[in-house]
Amino acid sequence: MSMQMAPQMQMKASPALIALNNMLILSTLELQQMIQQELEENPALEMTEAEEELCQRCGRPFSGATCIYCLQEDLRTMEAERDDYTGPVEDDEFDPLMLVATPPSLGETLLRDLRASLPEADHFIAEYLVGSLNDQGYLDTSLEEVATTLGVDLQRVERILLKLQEVGPVGVGARTVPECLLLQLRRLRQEGIDHPYVEAIIRDHWVDLGEHRYGAIAQALGIQYEDVVAARDFIRKYLRPYPLERASNDDTLSPTQTTYLTPDVIIREDENGKLVAEVVESQRYYLRLNPLYQELARKASRSNEAGVSPEEKEHLTQYVSRAQLFLTNLRQRRETIRRIAEYLIQRQEKFLRHGVRYLEPLTRAEVAAAIGVHESTVSRATANKHVQLPSHEVIPFSHFFTASLSVKDVLLELVANETRPLTDQELVELLRERGFAVARRTVAKYRNQLKILPSTLR
Repeated sequence: MSMQMAPQMQMKASPALIALNNMLILSTLELQQMIQQELEENPALEMTEAEEELCQRCGRPFSGATCIYCLQEDLRTMEAERDDYTGPVEDDEFDPLMLVATPPSLGETLLRDLRASLPEADHFIAEYLVGSLNDQGYLDTSLEEVATTLGVDLQRVERILLKLQEVGPVGVGARTVPECLLLQLRRLRQEGIDHPYVEAIIRDHWVDLGEHRYGAIAQALGIQYEDVVAARDFIRKYLRPYPLERASNDDTLSPTQTTYLTPDVIIREDENGKLVAEVVESQRYYLRLNPLYQELARKASRSNEAGVSPEEKEHLTQYVSRAQLFLTNLRQRRETIRRIAEYLIQRQEKFLRHGVRYLEPLTRAEVAAAIGVHESTVSRATANKHVQLPSHEVIPFSHFFTASLSVKDVLLELVANETRPLTDQELVELLRERGFAVARRTVAKYRNQLKILPSTLR
């Protein structure tokens, strides 16, 4: 055994590369927070206002008193939607960086209404019940567990749950599917919509209905077979198994959702009809190296410069270098995201113009090879970020790499237009006719993700 020295080569990530990777993974809002923190900590970095007046909507220079780019885009949009115009334009002065605040969530709305209708002594029970709702609106715990955990009477918890079911969207707070349907049926009766046998079937023969034993139900209730079929059709038309499904169509959200998303990249048509990508940044302010610090650092770098102490020289060098690195990483982040977005426009133009049905299979590795970066760079640059499409819809970057979205879109269409409940195997055959070769268990997985019930329960 002996000890000896030998040269060895190995790769290590430089501090600059680590800082770039940390910045690359940030969303636009997180980047704004990072910029604000850097401005507070580094005196060599400053934010200045743009000298030229820019449009708050698209960030381009004004031509006179109006923005001709936004005006042309509005004219094209109005022309395209003239036949199916249904309401006023909602994004008159759209500025992505202004869409930061979100309206109250469902949980906040429920708590506000419950606090207004309950004595203050019951507020803590209401908060616990609202916090126990899942994303579908069901109560994830039993009332006995709530009463035991909070140390209150069971009757008191039941009374507050009834109040929650009364003030919330219909069906919210139910513990089972039958209870949810009965709550919806009670609301329909107040509107004058009813069926004589639906309540009894849901309450006493729910399992038989799911297994299509209509004859057994008819015999147990002493009614005709056709009456059971009519009750089933009534349930399909007016009732929903998920409490928030109907509410979602009215823009009522679950406690974990938000209404607005701030896009990190905007893809729009230019004046020539070509799709272009723009990385969202503030167009009214820009960062730069402080001119005073820049001049002082230049003087301090001269060895024969008098009047600059070693401490001052170290201070200037440290903060100027830090500001230069920050600005360089900021530019590299913007350039990387822009190159990725431009390649996505090239590969997925049909999807951008015509919808999810035209989404082509694409991987992050393909994008990385095309623009000459590592796959992990593409993953960081697209993580937790969103894109605004030419239709003004905001989607996650990950949608460009999820080929199953087109299959799911066709699957939704097939189920929505079915004249009778289609089995998974029948859906496989119909998808194959449309050019999608998927297995039956894949269809079952997609159906569950889309919250579509099996054919026996539809």
